[in-house]
Amino acid sequence: MGTKETTVLTAKILKQHGYTQRDIAERLGVTDRTVRNYLVHDGTFDAPKVRKSKLDPFKQVILKLVEERNDLSAILILERIQAMGYTGKISVLRDYVAAEKEKLYREAIIRFETEPGRQAQVDWKEFGRCAMEDGERKLYAFVMTLGYSRASFVWFTRSMSQSVLLECHAKAFEHFGGVPKEILYDNMKTAFVCDSGGIFRPNERLLGLANHYGFLPKRCQVRRPQTKGKVERFIEHLKGNFWPRVKEETLSIPWLNEQVSSWLTVTNEQPLREFGETRTERFVRERGILTPLPAGRYDTRDIHQVLVNSESFIQFDTNRYSVPPAYRGEFLTLKIDAMNGYGEIFSGRVSIRTFPLYRKGGNMKTWLGDDREQVMRAWEKNRKRRADREGKKRAVPAVTQVDICHPSVYDRLLAEVMS
Repeated sequence: MGTKETTVLTAKILKQHGYTQRDIAERLGVTDRTVRNYLVHDGTFDAPKVRKSKLDPFKQVILKLVEERNDLSAILILERIQAMGYTGKISVLRDYVAAEKEKLYREAIIRFETEPGRQAQVDWKEFGRCAMEDGERKLYAFVMTLGYSRASFVWFTRSMSQSVLLECHAKAFEHFGGVPKEILYDNMKTAFVCDSGGIFRPNERLLGLANHYGFLPKRCQVRRPQTKGKVERFIEHLKGNFWPRVKEETLSIPWLNEQVSSWLTVTNEQPLREFGETRTERFVRERGILTPLPAGRYDTRDIHQVLVNSESFIQFDTNRYSVPPAYRGEFLTLKIDAMNGYGEIFSGRVSIRTFPLYRKGGNMKTWLGDDREQVMRAWEKNRKRRADREGKKRAVPAVTQVDICHPSVYDRLLAEVMS
């Protein structure tokens, strides 16, 4: 059915449902006179003239390329079909490819649209090794995008470790002021593990976070990246619009997060082409539907058991950190804040101290607080105790000299005493 036939039938259906001629004209984007003609149309149409195109024999090949490789340009597609015998112009091909890409995009929008507050999508953007203020370091950006409003949260980090991933979730929920009902991931190993039956399930720590904040972790379908297309499109926007503004500057994590926060504020006020609304306008409707934040914050730190050695040190990532000597020989709990580079040491539930971490592989040894002085006092006390013990061993009492005589001598002396 052609475009005109569809429009005429649509006008007649709207009329049957009680729409006025003016309402129908506004919905169809035509004049009142055109609608009047549509409504009196007898429903018969001449068969449309079919114009053959040199592109027709290759359309199925082009559609397959567009669906499987959305990144291919019209020039690359032209090279492929020219090798198959296409002799037409690139302008015809370019119009056809653009129309099909737009059609696929619209279909994806309709198919994967979600209601307010239902879903967020999560992914990482890797920027590789970058020149930072403290040397060349790997740089990443965590991105969470709400499915309905397209409002996004971005946080730059130096790691994609599990504890950093969980901490970014907590920061995103605080940024949005609530939690969506479900969060969609790809096959990131820090979120999902494959069980003995070959089924991917959320790992224990992600489940702990999900239980605390009240959301359902879901993994997107394999080889179906469009199911996570909202966050991926925003990452492309981040890469193309934000990153060129800052990549030539002297980078630091705090500065980057401050800059991206300001950029997000501006981005949220820009209209979305598929809706004609801004992210801010849509988020106003979505925020009230998000699950409220729980009373307490989830502890996203990594937990390790460490032994205090005889020198009063614990070891983590090849580096050694002191603790008070009273804990020598004991197992303590070390909680690592990988995002901010801090460790906190506990004895049971009692926090002993918090300290900055050295880089992994640094082989550093550091005394914290007055641990060195305490160890020296304990050593001096033990040295004196040992010296006292050694002194007592040397101070042996004098032994009385005893003459050993024949028994007859004792008998004689006894007789003399008795006489």
